[in-house]
Amino acid sequence: MSGKLKGKTALVTGASSGLGLADVIEFVKEEAEKIYMVSNNIHNLKEASSVVKEYGDSEIITHKLDVTDEVGWKILSEQISSETGRLDVLVNNAGINKRDSFQECTLEDWNRIIAVNQTGVFLGMKYCLELLKNSDHGSVINLSSITGETGYFAAAYTASKWAVRGMTKSAAVEFGKWKIRVNSVHPGFIKTPLNDSISDLINESNHMTPLGRAGEAEEIAKAVTFLASEDSSYLTGSEIIADGGLTSGGQFKPIAEQFGVY
Repeated sequence: MSGKLKGKTALVTGASSGLGLADVIEFVKEEAEKIYMVSNNIHNLKEASSVVKEYGDSEIITHKLDVTDEVGWKILSEQISSETGRLDVLVNNAGINKRDSFQECTLEDWNRIIAVNQTGVFLGMKYCLELLKNSDHGSVINLSSITGETGYFAAAYTASKWAVRGMTKSAAVEFGKWKIRVNSVHPGFIKTPLNDSISDLINESNHMTPLGRAGEAEEIAKAVTFLASEDSSYLTGSEIIADGGLTSGGQFKPIAEQFGVY
């Protein structure tokens, strides 16, 4: 590895599994100095922290946090301030889903998904801003989704991911005066625990994806690492869509093939 994150302090939410864990592993490989692994599942977090230590010598700090808890964010930001004094990279990755249509979605489920996926990102940026100001090259990466680019049958999840996309651009405009970059990543169908329940749907969608397969968590982590590093020094308010080409028109590919266009 090239040490693209050498000397940097990072915070990753939802870090106990899936995309968040993959991000931390990639950050360790790229020699980040210190990584705060954050999750509301402390048991899984402890196990995950043991795994990532096999990949390098980064200092790993685990912290239990429900990203919807404003007081919890205050406590965490104060801890980082006292221990490090700055934050170079913030990855707002934590997210949940319940795939209900408008007709099926309860207000309780709606509020919970919006709270985690949308409000959690807002609180992360709000309470880490002062720490990011103390970095010469602050970078925020917000995990949205291809559902933040198009419609999807999961109403609350879609709404939350469009909101993340919009908040990212708003923050990019505001944070630029402190040389803090803010970008979003929009994964397509990726093999993670969050998507285990729709593995059949994912497999059936492969023929619509130009690359012909679902993505791996490591592939998304590499995009996140790019945005965390100085390789993306002039990118802010940008969107990286990592979906194997699905939203580029791949959904029309089977129809075109049927009529001999491809």
